[in-house]
Amino acid sequence: MKKIGLFLSIFLALQVSGLAQSVIPFVGGYTQEKIIQTPKGERPSPATYLSQKYISKHLRQFKKGASFLTSKDILDKYGREKLGRADGQFVMSKKEMDKLLKKAKGNVVYVETELGIPEGMWKNKTIVRIDIPAPQLLHLRIPDGNEAGANELWLPGGRLPKGYRECVVNQISQGQYTETSIDIH
Repeated sequence: MKKIGLFLSIFLALQVSGLAQSVIPFVGGYTQEKIIQTPKGERPSPATYLSQKYISKHLRQFKKGASFLTSKDILDKYGREKLGRADGQFVMSKKEMDKLLKKAKGNVVYVETELGIPEGMWKNKTIVRIDIPAPQLLHLRIPDGNEAGANELWLPGGRLPKGYRECVVNQISQGQYTETSIDIH
């Protein structure tokens, strides 16, 4: 009984701190652990472990747009003709990005922490917000964890460790996005 109380306390602490992932209804005998333990490059399609209802509901959250942040020097280095990796660019919903940046109040460490970016990576850099008004036109999908940009923090089900929704889109051509420098430091 004491163990149950301890686990419940830990879970509640994680929930309060925002570190617990929301409950995702996996199907077909899959679990989060089973999918994560599958080697990158061999992970199954989300359609095999998520219901179509869940996938549709998740993708609807991006109906009003998708966003991601990057440093201006990355755009300057790789260009603006096509943004993102060939196998997909990770994005979050525009609505959640709006909320995140409002909560951050210009604090880059807060933004890095919320997005799972290594602390200090964006220190003293100009950060750019990319907004994609019609991500559905870019094969919007739940990431499978095989993408080159998926790191050790990737979780199945289209959620970041702090609970924000994420998806992947194909490369974004000029004219399909807007670029805005944001004030975080």
